[in-house]
Amino acid sequence: MEKNPYDPWKRTDLSANEKAMLDLMTNCMHGDDLSLIDRYVAEDYIQHTPGIGQGREGLYHYISTIAFHRPGRKQWRPIQLFACGNFVILHKLLSQVVIVDIMRFNEKGLMAEHWDVVQALPEPNYDPMKKYEEDFTRFYEMFSMAKV
Repeated sequence: MEKNPYDPWKRTDLSANEKAMLDLMTNCMHGDDLSLIDRYVAEDYIQHTPGIGQGREGLYHYISTIAFHRPGRKQWRPIQLFACGNFVILHKLLSQVVIVDIMRFNEKGLMAEHWDVVQALPEPNYDPMKKYEEDFTRFYEMFSMAKV
């Protein structure tokens, strides 16, 4: 893997919301501490990921029933972490997928709303920090396009 100069685990300038997001993902979603849901997530948390329930209970149920049982769930790494206003965006790499989590924080500093984008790894041993040469083959296949 290429070196990541933006590694959130090594940054010393994280905002409170970025720290909360990284802690929840590291120690709850990809760890074992479900108590962090009560610490960081608003009771009326809005979930936009299909199939996951609403509020703290919906998140707790998803993590304990599904996320805790995913193969390799503790093998992950954050790639980038951004904060803008009351939003935090985490780009992360797992063994089979790349995920972008988008979290809105409320005025109390609690996670209030969540969206995500999940993509299968585009190639074996995918490295999001690697510089790539132009090759549109994957896009032609993905969009069923003839080469132009």
